Amino acid sequence: MSAPSTQPHAQSLTVQLPPLPADMMANDGRERCRYAFVIRTLAALRTDASITGDRSEDWRRVTRQLTMLWQMAHHKDFRLTVAGLALISEEAEALEPAPAGLPDGGPHGGEVIFPWQARADDWISTPGGPAGPLEESSMAMPDLAGIAKTSLLIGQEHRFLPGGPPHVSVLVDSGSRVERLDSTTEWARAREQYERDQRTARGGNRETRGTDR
Repeated sequence: MSAPSTQPHAQSLTVQLPPLPADMMANDGRERCRYAFVIRTLAALRTDASITGDRSEDWRRVTRQLTMLWQMAHHKDFRLTVAGLALISEEAEALEPAPAGLPDGGPHGGEVIFPWQARADDWISTPGGPAGPLEESSMAMPDLAGIAKTSLLIGQEHRFLPGGPPHVSVLVDSGSRVERLDSTTEWARAREQYERDQRTARGGNRETRGTDR
């Protein structure tokens, strides 16, 4: 039996969503960005499309942004309406089926997934970017066009980078996938590389001290 369509939910939210109150137009445009994101995502959800490629994630993000608008609002009617719409959005999220996985593996032989499908400490590789254990995945702040990227915090303590950051923040487009690799294998490789880099650095330091004499 196929899952019920959530397109009517999106249509209902679009009709019921009140205009953004004038006193929420400031705050560096943050509420306007959130509001634009909700409008843009609902437009996709009214059809069979998806902004992220995962309609349940689309609904999750709509729920989050509606909740943020509710928390930031002072106008009573707006708060009550948006709080109710967030509940409808949460119900729609639960009705969406899980996205189908990709049939082929990634370039490193791992599993190709959406970033939000990875768990903390999963070893992931980002498209054209760094690899490492995932610390956190979240939606970045939307822009005024309602477009939001996905923010990934990836640990880098496995790398020999004296004074380097313990993690890096990576922004990927919504709908982009990452590759989940075998953590045990990758940690073993990282330790070997760490030791090689450490030995190389020590050798360079000895040469420098010899030159200084």
